[in-house]
Amino acid sequence: MRCLLLVLGLFPVLSGLSALAETKTYGNIDLTGLARDSWSLNPPGESNAMVCNVRGSGGILTIHKKPSVDSASARKLKRLAILVVDTRQRRGNWVKVLSAHRTHSVKGSPQPFKDLPVEGWADDRYLCDFLD
Repeated sequence: MRCLLLVLGLFPVLSGLSALAETKTYGNIDLTGLARDSWSLNPPGESNAMVCNVRGSGGILTIHKKPSVDSASARKLKRLAILVVDTRQRRGNWVKVLSAHRTHSVKGSPQPFKDLPVEGWADDRYLCDFLD
């Protein structure tokens, strides 16, 4: 019975019906929840979001060339990379990525600005709001 309850409890996450927001502090960075939850509170358009909800310090988010997991990879980004997204361009859980950069290491330590050229689509279940 406990196993069934565990499976039922994980169903929304595994099926993509909902995503749990990563709310955690990494060094100087506070992840404060899924970015998509705040997009409707701001004017539509360009917005910054940080890569989150990836497993381990080596976890990555794949930016795809089209809004599909079957689409080719445009770039892979590690936790705490900052994406500039266009919230007017959405396809289900996918949001258009205009560019990316890094100002902190994957552990949250400040580092010099590093441009991470990319354009494509990201799954919004891996993008968080943040405070630095």
